[in-house]
Order: sequence, then structure tokens, then C-alpha cells
Amino acid sequence: MHHDLCRVALCGLALAACRNGQPRPELAVRTESEALVTPTGVAAAPSPPMASEAPKPEEPPRQLEADGNDDPEDTGVGAIPKSAHFERVGTPPLALTRICDLRPFQDSLYAAHANEPLGTDGATVTRYSPAPPDAGGPGRGARSPFRVAFDWNRPGEPTEGGGAGQGFLRIRSIGGRLLVPDADPPHDGFGYVDHGTEGYVFVSDPEGRFAKAAGEHLRPPGAPGPDGGAGAAVLPRAYHDLDIIRFRGRLYASTGAVPPTERAWRGPSPGALQVANDRLSRFTYEVDYPPPPWKNGVWRLGYMSRFKDRLFVGIQDYDGREPNDYLIISPPVDAAIIKAEDVHPMRVTDTGASQTLRWYTDRGKLYWITLTRGGAGSLRVSEDGERWSAIALPDGLGRPTDITRFRDGLVVLAEGGLVRLDGDVTSVIAPVREKKTPFVVSDFFCAAPLAVFRDDLYAGGQRGGVLYRLTSDD
Repeated sequence: MHHDLCRVALCGLALAACRNGQPRPELAVRTESEALVTPTGVAAAPSPPMASEAPKPEEPPRQLEADGNDDPEDTGVGAIPKSAHFERVGTPPLALTRICDLRPFQDSLYAAHANEPLGTDGATVTRYSPAPPDAGGPGRGARSPFRVAFDWNRPGEPTEGGGAGQGFLRIRSIGGRLLVPDADPPHDGFGYVDHGTEGYVFVSDPEGRFAKAAGEHLRPPGAPGPDGGAGAAVLPRAYHDLDIIRFRGRLYASTGAVPPTERAWRGPSPGALQVANDRLSRFTYEVDYPPPPWKNGVWRLGYMSRFKDRLFVGIQDYDGREPNDYLIISPPVDAAIIKAEDVHPMRVTDTGASQTLRWYTDRGKLYWITLTRGGAGSLRVSEDGERWSAIALPDGLGRPTDITRFRDGLVVLAEGGLVRLDGDVTSVIAPVREKKTPFVVSDFFCAAPLAVFRDDLYAGGQRGGVLYRLTSDD
């Protein structure tokens, strides 16, 4: 939402990790410099079985849900080029400053755009639909492959206090439709709820079409139709809506919100998970962090991923008092809802409060890209989501922004170029050749994304919203 607390900039995030006299939730701290131990310290060794009683090897339990989000992933075919470069594909209409996410869907590539997320107006979704490779070259007067899929800039409306959406940060493909959370909705909402604030998730139809902003004053479209029609779901009590995911058969949005006992614009603003109803028309506040909410504190729950049947959620607090790095949410298998006791804060870094830029799961491993309060970026990998190993990028490549599987390997995009990742070994594939990198990390909520589309690798720029494609030098 649009008030003084929402003006987040990197230079203002190097605050103290905690302030004297502030209460903290009870937690166990695990840092990179400390060893992990069992609750009892040492486990007693079992007696060896008799030869005739050799136990049968136990089969690992089947996972309830696949790792990651629900986004379908086409990694392409063949081999990653040994040497390549990024070429400009073009600038979509209403591209704004940044491309924050890319999502292939229905043979098109969708891009989420923002200027300064949670800070200045600007929120659009564009669609890139080039002609098929066998269709021949574009003729004279050929139509542009770019289209505006959804415009939440609300042109002509008053801008004081935030007249438009202030960033689309994620596009998710869930249940055969695209879902786009409104990172910072206009003004105080449109009166759909009586709590003083509300958020929205814009939902496409199965073909990837979004309903337009409605009426003379460009309000959110109506609720998504039960037959798959496009629309907008309402999130009561939400200031900010950063991500959306399906977990244990329910659809959750990560937000910064107003507790059920409070009214908006006063008191605490914890991070919260809200859950959608069956019609995808409205969300309900389910669980928050930190417990209990701190007076006048501002938190947001950020980007999410499933990993080995647990939900991983990034944390971002405005004042720099948060001691943890992320949350692991692990309700019982038969649980109908998420409760406070299912939420486990995790501290991995020495300072805590690392901002999660990306989660990525691949072949039983979880990759985690973070940014510290001071602006340092890191890439880590884990096999259990608790013990992490840092992955060093080649000197001069700068901070990582995204990671994905492309053709026969993993690739990491950094400020200075694209890197192939083979275990602990990295090699530069495509160094940035421009004087100013288009993939600069300059915002806590938006980093240059990667996506594989029609067997090519694409990247979203952070200077002018330019779309880039990897091209082999061979």
C-alpha cells in the first residue's frame, strides 16, 4: 500500500538487526558457522540384527506434492552452447523499467513488469507471441509479437497516494490459468471489504486472457467465473501481495497484512498467508508471522516454493529487526489448515534477515538466491532445506538473479552474465557485453528472471524493460 512505510530502497535497508528493548519470538538459531546437533546430542546405536533377521530396506515415503510451484517447465532439448551472448528481442509496450518474472503459457511468453515495486506506480503484464520458426520471415507491415495482456496503470486516475498498482512481481501458472498477485494495490482499496485495505490476484482464463480493469474509474474486474472466466480475487486485510502457490491442495497468497483484531493503517502489520475459497473469488487470513505481531512493525511474507512436502517462505521486514532468514511451514499430513505451531523460522546467515530473491528446485535439491541488507548477493544449495552450501560464482560476475534448467544443465544468471553450473563448478557462457548490465540487482523485490521458451533461453532486463534471448556464438 502507499504510505511512508512502503518506500523501500536498498540504501535504507542496512539497519541494525535488532533494536534494544524489542521482544523477539522464541526460536532456535542455526548459522553457517555453527554445527547442527541432535536434540539429545548423541543417539544410541541399535543392536545389529541377526543374520537371519536382516531388515528389508525401507522405501522412501512418497511425496504428497511435487517440488517447486505448479509452473510447467519446458527445459528445451540439446546442449547448452559453450559460448553465447544475449541479444535484444525488443521492448514490450508498457514495459516500464523492470521485467520481474517470465512465464511460458499457451505458446506465448508472459512478462510481469514494474517500475519501483511497492514504491512508484506501474504494473503491467505483456505477452510475447512470435511467429513459429517455420512460418518464414516477417513480411512488410507484420504485426509486433508483443501485446499488452493486462494494464493496471489506471491511466487518468489520481495518483496521490498511489493511483495504480505498484508492481507485478510473479506470474504463476496454476490449474491451467495464469495468476498474478498485485504487489501493492492502488490507494486504500476500492471498498470491497470493511477493514480499510484489500489486495487482489488477477486470474486469466485458460487461454491466457485477462479481464480488463472495469468501469469509468478502472476498478478491478469482477470475480473469476466458475467456468474458467478471467477476473480478480479479493484479499481482505492485505497491504501487499507478493506470491501465490498451491500447497496441500489449497491456494495460498503471501502478503503483508492487517491482523483480524486490528484496523488498517494503525498498529502492527505482520506477514501473513491467506487462503483462497473454492471459487477463487476471495481469500481468508489464515496464519501470520511473527507471533504475536509486534506493535507498529511491518513484515511481508515473500516468495514461496514447495520442497519435500514443506512450504518455504521468504521474510522481509521494513525496520531491519527480523533475526531469521525464511520460514519452513510443515503442517501434519492430515491437517486441514496451517496453524501457528506449523511455522518454523530459520536462521542460516550470520546476520539474518536475508531477502529471498528466488527459490528453485531441481532433482532433489533446493537452490536459494538472497540479498542481504547491505546488498551482498548469494546462491546456496541444500538437500534438506536446512543445511546449506554456498556456490561461488566466477570473479567479476556480480550478484546472482535467477537459476533454471536449460537443455542439458543448470544455468545461473548474474549481473555480469550467464554461468553454467555443474555441481560446484561454474563456467561463464555469456558475459554481458554492454557497458551497463541490463541485469543489475537494484531492488529487493525484483531481480532479472530467466525462462525457457521454444527451446531458447530468455532473460528480463532491469533497464527499460527489454526482453533478451540467448544466442549461440557457434
